[in-house]
Amino acid sequence: MQNQDFYSSAYKKYGISARGLNWSGKDSQYIRFEVITDILKDELSTCSIVDAGCGFGDLYLFWQKTGLHVKSYVGIDSMQNSIKICQERLPKTSFTCKDILKDELPCADWYVASGTLNILNDFQTWLFLEKILAYSRKGIVFNILEGSKKSKNFNYQKKEDIITFAKSKDLTCKLKNGYLKNDMTVEIRK
Repeated sequence: MQNQDFYSSAYKKYGISARGLNWSGKDSQYIRFEVITDILKDELSTCSIVDAGCGFGDLYLFWQKTGLHVKSYVGIDSMQNSIKICQERLPKTSFTCKDILKDELPCADWYVASGTLNILNDFQTWLFLEKILAYSRKGIVFNILEGSKKSKNFNYQKKEDIITFAKSKDLTCKLKNGYLKNDMTVEIRK
């Protein structure tokens, strides 16, 4: 299923909500945000962050609601409608419409991606990770579906493959799982 169709149909059905981004609900979305935040919380106030696949800006809103200050934040999404919604919800925050796989990206200390990799194919997954690593100074944090399952609609990756990817670049890799079924959050630090 094409990226545009996948997200447009969910937005039309559920509006500006976690379900409107094809999350199963706000609870699972927030659990993933909590894991990402746990990894970066000590650095948020001193680092620049790019949220790759920012959706409706929910991660940034989550940080605001939990009282965390981010030194610098840019949200990127390939869906122009999502960017428009972000700009309306957070008018003082920077959002831009870009295709991570094709476009030039802004440099930042950290790139984060929550749910962004879930519908990419294998080739796109590794290209996406290469790209955001190239534009990050400190590293990347992302969540991805875990397993060897082959699905027509969703992207599952084995933790061994993620570890091998990081090791091939002489980078440190930490994985967290067990917080949701078939989900893992990965920190690859330069």
